[in-house]
Amino acid sequence: MRTKLIFLSVLLASCSDFSMLSSPSVTLLAPYKMDIRQGNYVTPEMREKLKLGMTKSQVHYVLGTPMISDAFHGNRWDYVYRFEHHGEIVEKQRLTLYFDGDKLVKIDDGKTEKSSPGAAQQAAEPVVFKPAVKPDPETDVLKSVQGWAAAWSDRNASGYLAAYAADFKPEGMSLDVWKKKRLDFISRAKDIEVTLSDINVSMEDDSHATVSFTQNYRSDGYRDQVEKTLQLVEQSGRWLIAEERAGKAVMAKAKAQANGAAETDAQPVSANQQAVQDAVKFWADAWSARDADKYLASYAPAFKLKEMSKAAWEAQRKERIGKAHSIAVKIVDLKVKLHDDSHASATFMQGYRSDTHQDSTRKTLLLEKTGEAWLIVAEQVAKS
Repeated sequence: MRTKLIFLSVLLASCSDFSMLSSPSVTLLAPYKMDIRQGNYVTPEMREKLKLGMTKSQVHYVLGTPMISDAFHGNRWDYVYRFEHHGEIVEKQRLTLYFDGDKLVKIDDGKTEKSSPGAAQQAAEPVVFKPAVKPDPETDVLKSVQGWAAAWSDRNASGYLAAYAADFKPEGMSLDVWKKKRLDFISRAKDIEVTLSDINVSMEDDSHATVSFTQNYRSDGYRDQVEKTLQLVEQSGRWLIAEERAGKAVMAKAKAQANGAAETDAQPVSANQQAVQDAVKFWADAWSARDADKYLASYAPAFKLKEMSKAAWEAQRKERIGKAHSIAVKIVDLKVKLHDDSHASATFMQGYRSDTHQDSTRKTLLLEKTGEAWLIVAEQVAKS
């Protein structure tokens, strides 16, 4: 009997505990819900960097890979983001970008919408599936040449050199020496702008093409305008430069026409003339970059001065270049004259500006070929 009473008491106590759990005043333990962040979070700083006209690669660099990118709608990228806190969505973002080819033409973040003129209508047009069209080789050739100029303008030396075929043969020097010189020219320039106009593409056959154009080149230390012809060859799906020829300076040709002279066909620049032009550019760019060692390396061991010894002159030049906080040397109207295979003269207008002095002079450099390099053996200066 005693045992039954004890069992009954325990049973009643248990029932009272369950009644407490069923009471509204008692809070039950709820399952833990994690914070969930999904998608691409676009910060205000990232959004500010986004500009119409940017390429897909530039957009990808700024925002990263889009959350939604449809292979069948490559002209639209969606950057979607949402933040769930304890199972509830507390923040949402959606940024939709529209492209025309490789260019960003419309930005829609649900609040503001920006688009290039005429682009909104294009972006809104329905996608029409068309049968695959065989790529136009002429268009591919043009894109390759424009990519070459763009890499040059961006001071992207590796991209610039990658535009040339492995068997490209520069005139007057080996391929390795030429690559080293081009790499040095591009890396030392603080600013480069290359624009092409009057472009003409001629297909020789399915794997060979000729492209001619007017090239405008400008850097912080030099500028010119020349007619150029590139021979391209298709290799492994890419159009690469196999040969490069520069014609007579367009500025000189225009000046002759203005003076009533008869127009003449542009004559190709010889290998030695091009090498002398490159040597003068190297010298001016090194001076502008305040690189005294490379500047002095442009002078031949036989370079002589009447006023002082070469050693004293070199020490003076190093001191002056080192003291200047900034130097800009601009060369215009460059004319090269070959006297023989190893002697040449280069005449031009030189604009010099530093933080303490500026002037404009007409200068002539006498150069001598030493090995594969054209070095300065004498300078002649006349005030303009």
